[in-house]
Amino acid sequence: MQVVTISGFKGGTGKTTVASLLGVAAVKNGMRVAGLDLDRNTRNLSSFLTLRRAAKLQAPDHIMLMDLDTDTKSKPKHSGRLEPLIRMARMDGYDLLVIDTSSGNLSDVYEAHLLADVILTPMNESPADMHGLFAPTGSLAAPKINYREMIDTVRFDRRRAGLPMQRWHVVMNRISALPSKIGSTISDRVVAMSREAGFETMWRLRDRVAHRALALEGRTVFDEPVDGRLTMSELAGRSEVRSLLAILDAPVARKMAA
Repeated sequence: MQVVTISGFKGGTGKTTVASLLGVAAVKNGMRVAGLDLDRNTRNLSSFLTLRRAAKLQAPDHIMLMDLDTDTKSKPKHSGRLEPLIRMARMDGYDLLVIDTSSGNLSDVYEAHLLADVILTPMNESPADMHGLFAPTGSLAAPKINYREMIDTVRFDRRRAGLPMQRWHVVMNRISALPSKIGSTISDRVVAMSREAGFETMWRLRDRVAHRALALEGRTVFDEPVDGRLTMSELAGRSEVRSLLAILDAPVARKMAA
């Protein structure tokens, strides 16, 4: 079973959108999928899966943990709550567990990264997202709660435990159909910092009406349209999301710089 954690301390980057699309794509591909919602504030993934079940659409099975540790003052610790759950999901025969995390430095979020086989970090074409996710500790642009520092801690702890290196990919979300100077600048800078930060290929999801409508009735580009007409945008959207699925069995392509 593959464990994929969709993450990033900054809100509004599209974590739930990526988790929803990836989960549905895997189900449509014949995989047995579970979705775990760690965001107790918005519960967006839970709402999405509830809408799909109500509409009688194929969906990942739904898991939601309660009593989330909300202490953000101390460094993240291994809470020990997710490991038995993941072990049971593996015993139950799931092929994929997709974890949608909340924004913040919480123990369950740390553990979701520690136990993941693949980490996907969505971001928009914005300097705020770039600095909020990848600015190194001590730099002028570094956020108070540093996501990149947590990834470094997770990787150190995995090496110490003798666990294999994870794959970490950035997903550029809501890419404009029209090229822009700021979009090109952000893309170039993120590519340049990938070696230093230790993440691999960037994956791109265009800004599509179908993706924005996920929360309305739980429909995705993989579902037949109500009017029966599949648009070119929806076909292209399917191809983009399937490219994310393809990384699940790929080997680690890049080592983090020493």
